[in-house]
Amino acid sequence: MAITPDPGIKNVVIKKDLLKKVTGDNNRIIRFRIVAEDKNRKSAYSSNFAVQSGAVSTGIGFTKPDPVSNTIQVGWSTGESSAQILYDIFIGFDSSSPIYKTTTGETSYLFSKTGTTSVRVVVQASSIKPELNPDLEIYDSGTVSLV
Repeated sequence: MAITPDPGIKNVVIKKDLLKKVTGDNNRIIRFRIVAEDKNRKSAYSSNFAVQSGAVSTGIGFTKPDPVSNTIQVGWSTGESSAQILYDIFIGFDSSSPIYKTTTGETSYLFSKTGTTSVRVVVQASSIKPELNPDLEIYDSGTVSLV
C-alpha cells in the first residue's frame, strides 16, 4: 500500500527574488510563521534562516549630465541572469566618498546637479544596511566631470 501525503498539508514556494534586500555577505534572511486555517490556535515565528542569494553581476551603465535641466541621469543594466529587483544608490560629489541616497526598484535614477564639478555614482544590490560594499556592486560610474 502506497503512503499518501496528508491532504491537509500545503507546500508554499517563495522565489528568492521576492525576498527583497540582502545582507552584506549577499544572504537573504527569512523567517516564517505557520498559522492554523481556523486562526484560533497559537503560533510562533521561526528562527531566522540565511539563504544564499543569487550572484550579483557587474552590469553596464551610464551617467549623463543634462546642463539644460541641471540634472544627472544614471542608468544601469545587470543582464538577463540577474534576479535583483531593488537597488541602493550612492552618490558622491567633488571627490567625496559616495554616500547612500535612496533605494529604487527602477534601473535608472535622476537627481539634481547642485553646482558641483564632478560626481561618482555607485549602484549596488539593495542591502539591509545600505553601506558601500564591493561584493554587492552592480555599477560604478567612476569620477564623471560635470564641467
